[in-house]
Amino acid sequence: MSTRRTIPSPRVVRGERRSAGSQSLERGLDILETIEAESGDIGVREMARRLELSPTIVQRLVTSLAMRGYIEKNPETARYRLGHRSMILGASGERGVDYAVTARRELDRLAHEHQLNGFISVLRGGRAIYLLAVQAHGPVAIRVSIGSEMPLHSTAAGKVLLAALADGEARKLLGHRKLAAITPHTITDPAAVLASLSRVRRQGYATVVEENIPGVLSVGAPINNRGGNVVAALSTAFPKYLDGDMTLQRVVPLVTAAALRVSRTLGAGELGTAPAVRLTAIGERNGGKR
Repeated sequence: MSTRRTIPSPRVVRGERRSAGSQSLERGLDILETIEAESGDIGVREMARRLELSPTIVQRLVTSLAMRGYIEKNPETARYRLGHRSMILGASGERGVDYAVTARRELDRLAHEHQLNGFISVLRGGRAIYLLAVQAHGPVAIRVSIGSEMPLHSTAAGKVLLAALADGEARKLLGHRKLAAITPHTITDPAAVLASLSRVRRQGYATVVEENIPGVLSVGAPINNRGGNVVAALSTAFPKYLDGDMTLQRVVPLVTAAALRVSRTLGAGELGTAPAVRLTAIGERNGGKR
């Protein structure tokens, strides 16, 4: 899915004194840059080798970074990847605090007022990854681990993130082989998924009907930055047979309006670019004004 990048290790040449400052901080930043350059998981010993540090020192720094959410351990491989805090900062730049706070508030609102499981996801290294998740108190709680991966082809958020790419890039991520059939309703033909992306771009959101979890519907919308670029997806999921009038038609306005409010913290709509204008129009029509 992703191409491994190799860059020089971000270390100081042997014998060179580090500039005034915290050696531990600089080493911690070296670790973050090494993990980011890997475009995948990497182990402590490999990091130690590249940075020419002892594994004991690297493990101590890795433990501190993991406790703060800047990196996380893959439980299956015991190797490390960037965590949700690093991804939030990378997605939002100088507006990171407002972005994170607003995103969490919107997910809380969807969960508590509408019984919708809510998620914020990003595309990193060809993988769709959960940054935030808030579980609803309704009949179905969809539990995910922050930093865990989601399928691109069978989730509303995944389709939003794919639609943000050019067709050539999306095609590379989907590949040419039959995709995993997660449920009987999953679209497994890469060409069919690719063809559906034009509709997602046109309408400004994606919907999924039992493609990822049996009996569960999902809606996803883009979070745009000031330049009109999609930096994340906000999505919700809810049971198909939920009592009351909770339908896709009712949930789409809730999700697009919430995505717009989060996008506003990144300056979406300020430049008048086509993507920003489209998101603004859809979101404001659905009640996402400031």
